[in-house]
Amino acid sequence: MKNIPLRVNIEGQTSKVNTDWLAIMATLKKRGLEQDELASVYFDLNAGMRVTTRGLSLAKITVTENLEGIIKESSALKTDFSSVVSD
Repeated sequence: MKNIPLRVNIEGQTSKVNTDWLAIMATLKKRGLEQDELASVYFDLNAGMRVTTRGLSLAKITVTENLEGIIKESSALKTDFSSVVSD
């Protein structure tokens, strides 16, 4: 299993934290999930599903979420070059 970025919410709370699969996997092992159950959660997260287990709601962070607010729209100068080109 590769490490993936996750957004985690403790059930019943509104705050969310960003973490990764390796950290959550260790927490879920401590909370009693077996290896096959961990694999199922991992594959569901990679498929884009939200997973709720052992009091945690988990979701994979997509690249667009991760870069939100960092990437700016291009404000390139829009020039009509048709007058420059001659026949």
